[in-house]
Amino acid sequence: MSYFYEVKKFILLVILTIVFANAKAQQLFPIYQDTNRIQLNEVVIVDQNKFGNDTLRYRYNQMRHYVKMILPFVDKSVKMFHEIELETANMNARQRRRFIKGRKHEIKINFEDKLRSLNRTQGSYLVKAINRNLGTSVYSILKKYNKPLKAYYYRGLGAANGIDLDEKYRPENNKNFEKIMQRFGY
Repeated sequence: MSYFYEVKKFILLVILTIVFANAKAQQLFPIYQDTNRIQLNEVVIVDQNKFGNDTLRYRYNQMRHYVKMILPFVDKSVKMFHEIELETANMNARQRRRFIKGRKHEIKINFEDKLRSLNRTQGSYLVKAINRNLGTSVYSILKKYNKPLKAYYYRGLGAANGIDLDEKYRPENNKNFEKIMQRFGY
């Protein structure tokens, strides 16, 4: 019985070799000669985190959780900033002040309670994320849309809580924050 099995296996091997030798190879990823091209989205590959101890892992995971909580605020604030910039581009100073005053009232109604519920760390991450996405500091935005004395007051209030509103965002100083933002697609 084993001799018959070996012969059968040999014949099957010979037949498969002949079939595959004569078959035309198909390309796994065919090359199309068509001139239409498709633009794919950029993909960012981030390496896996390796932590030295559990405390560093805990802090990273806590940062990731906090950043996830503030991302809706970042999205809305950046969108609102661009809308205000676009709408007030052709206005004179008086119209601009009135428009901004109306938007401030709207922001206060919609966001004040939610933003007050953030802790200091979440507030500092919110400031970093806004600085990162807009490319300008929160203090300069406050100074542009408020009176300079009021912007200075907010900067002092932030400093009292450990948040620097005038800080420029630098990715090399915020490596974990930058990784987390990239992983969330920002």
